[in-house]
Amino acid sequence: MHTLWLVIQREFVSNVLTSRFMIGFIVCLLSTAVAVFVQVDDYEKRLSGYNTAVREAQEETRTWELYVDIKPKAHRKPNPLGIFNVGTENFGANTVTVELSKPIFEFVTFPIWLAPTQKRGSDNPFLAMFLTVDVVFIFKIVLSALAILFAYNTISGEREDGTLKLVLSNAIPRDIVVLGKYLGGMLSLFPIILVSLLVALLIAFASPVTGFDSNDIAHIILIFGVSLLYVSTWYLLGLVLSVWTKEAATTLILSMFIWVILTSVHSNVVTFAVEKFPLHPSKSEQAVLQPAFDVWDQFRKERDAYVKQRGYDDLKKSITWEPGTVSTGTGSGSMSGGYFLTESYSVSSVSKADTSIFQGILGYQEQLRIAYANKAEEILKEPAEAREQNAKFADALSRISFADTYHFAVGAIAGTDRQRYNDFIADSRAYKREIVEYLKDKKAFSSRAWFSTDKGAAELTDLPVFKQRRLTLSESFSRASIDILILLAWNIVLFMAAYVSFLRYDMS
Repeated sequence: MHTLWLVIQREFVSNVLTSRFMIGFIVCLLSTAVAVFVQVDDYEKRLSGYNTAVREAQEETRTWELYVDIKPKAHRKPNPLGIFNVGTENFGANTVTVELSKPIFEFVTFPIWLAPTQKRGSDNPFLAMFLTVDVVFIFKIVLSALAILFAYNTISGEREDGTLKLVLSNAIPRDIVVLGKYLGGMLSLFPIILVSLLVALLIAFASPVTGFDSNDIAHIILIFGVSLLYVSTWYLLGLVLSVWTKEAATTLILSMFIWVILTSVHSNVVTFAVEKFPLHPSKSEQAVLQPAFDVWDQFRKERDAYVKQRGYDDLKKSITWEPGTVSTGTGSGSMSGGYFLTESYSVSSVSKADTSIFQGILGYQEQLRIAYANKAEEILKEPAEAREQNAKFADALSRISFADTYHFAVGAIAGTDRQRYNDFIADSRAYKREIVEYLKDKKAFSSRAWFSTDKGAAELTDLPVFKQRRLTLSESFSRASIDILILLAWNIVLFMAAYVSFLRYDMS
């Protein structure tokens, strides 16, 4: 044990006293600080936009007098852990407007007003590109490069200057040398990671709006642990190459070549290849729209057949009915010709009219409309589902790279990965179902307050409010477990490769 500690101490001191340690420490510290300053400012703006949107939605709620007026919104609250890993925080919709007659879906090439999803903030691609530089990005690039620079000459460099032969002449077991060099190298990288993360935390805590709780801190500690595992992978790769090559310069060139491929080239190549040759080809979004239009035609036919079956062919004696038009009258949604339109209807002389027939029809029609909206939703979300399947395929291919695996693991832990965004869209659909059940329980569809306030406005004080659930630490760890296991497996494989190779190392 004493011999192992001497090897660790020697490796640690030899790394810390070099200029590469000080330069790497300063570069990592400054770049982390700058990235956090930028991300904190962006988080404050996004949180301000979120709070404004929530207030506006609450004020809008107070103006609703009829059940048909309600259009509650699901708002995506900014994640404070996005300061460390932006992920999908600046991607996709921030708000989903829940309208009973509209499916919840997202299209890429069509104007955003076609879908009930809205995005707050700037869509400037250059600004978005700049905002992707976060703490995890710095760790992913800078720390991996530092790990390579610390490891490349651990064996081949000492072989060249003769110190390795001197060490082995002291009857130190080779397995102790390998283990000691690994632990010493990681011990010299540890303070760089720790101090950089502490500085990032101090800057983040300095903001009056971050408000990290114990759950957030636990997630940050887990991110720190995964970052150590990631750096360890790169250090072991450099150690293996240092054993396999005879000259330190060769080790460095080969290590940096692999580093460039795995940190920059691989992911872009995989993404491009999957886009050009998708595993799940999808229909064009225009082609998907037509079947959705057909669904609304089916709804109108079924609704009209019901009205006729009930013997109410002509409601104009008491009801002004204008299907497929937009007016200032009471409305419920419909879609035709690529647009969301409103079927407007109003009751003439509502105080004198017998609206019982109309209310009976509405009780059937509006629930039928929601059912057909759900059918249309299944069609309209097909392009997004195909994109998600292709993205998952690209992710699987990208996991060959340590850097991408690390990125996926941290995104899952921080709750800023694509899955959490998909959760928001799924939660919005669940919220819509909750609203529908709420209206059913109040018998709102056949209520007079659906279309008129002459007998009193709609009672909406207990209208459900959208709540975005946070993930616990165990749930986040579970989502990141595959990527963590991949990094752990690479560590084991690379350490064993370095160990076995050094045991057979030829000093001649």
